[in-house]
Amino acid sequence: MSEQISNRYDLKTWGFLQTGWWILHVVAIVLVFYLGYLFGPEIFAR
Repeated sequence: MSEQISNRYDLKTWGFLQTGWWILHVVAIVLVFYLGYLFGPEIFAR
């Protein structure tokens, strides 16, 4: 059982290229841009 868990979370050198990491980063980047779009004029008002 512990071997299954360690294999599941063992990222090794290229583990960050797995699909889940790409999806997580795309969602996070879109969220940052969306928040900037919403709150940008209030923060950077001239």
